[in-house]
Amino acid sequence: MKHLMDRNGLGFWSEKEVRLEAAHLLDQADAVVHERSKQVTPFLSFSMREWIETVLSKEHLAIKAEGGFPEAERVRILIGPQGEPLKSEDANVSLLWVLPTDSRVQLEHRQILGSLMGMGFKRDVFGDIQAGQKGQYIATATEIVPFLLGHWTQAGREKLKVSLCGEIPDLYPDSGEERRITVNSSRIDAVIANAFGVSRSNALEWVTRGKVSRNGLRVSKADTEVQPGDTISCRGQGRIKFLECSQTRKDRTAWQIVLFRSKRP
Repeated sequence: MKHLMDRNGLGFWSEKEVRLEAAHLLDQADAVVHERSKQVTPFLSFSMREWIETVLSKEHLAIKAEGGFPEAERVRILIGPQGEPLKSEDANVSLLWVLPTDSRVQLEHRQILGSLMGMGFKRDVFGDIQAGQKGQYIATATEIVPFLLGHWTQAGREKLKVSLCGEIPDLYPDSGEERRITVNSSRIDAVIANAFGVSRSNALEWVTRGKVSRNGLRVSKADTEVQPGDTISCRGQGRIKFLECSQTRKDRTAWQIVLFRSKRP
């Protein structure tokens, strides 16, 4: 099949694995144009979503994002020919409700995702994992739901009860705390330390251990500088939305942020 989508934009991605993911999305867009039929992407990170939506909008293709949750970070993109009406249900996203059989246990994000990866699944068939009043909810590709309902019975040492969520999930409210912080520089380790109230060495350790991502992509360098509009996620801690910055009289950088701490009942 002849490539119709411009491949020059793949140079935006430095990592080979991510570049291959982006190339596959362009292949799907090519299929839409050639076959005049809809395509559904895997679940995409925030940054990959922004990239492919920009590419597809220039090609005037119809697109619709669906992640199962309001304002989901990880979504599937439904792609159709120009002018094609797209429905959310066509993205084939389902929500599963996950509870430990022991009511005294509180499941964590890493336990849930780790158990799914241990079953041989790739990350791109799962969307966000969000905590609720009655357990954890996970967005997943509808095509693997029957298997999960029949075989996903354990996360680590904890036995699970897994069911299809047929109603609006009772998620904890995601009301962030708007704050103003001042830092000597906008390095990612400096702003993380200030926002979460930890030492600079702790923030550096989070980065080196792969716990920090910027707009959905893992950060490997502590001297990466944040920009207005960035969302920084720190696994196990929460995330920071950077709104705007200014200089203080003492030549420090003042950031207006929204801090979302991890929800732990």
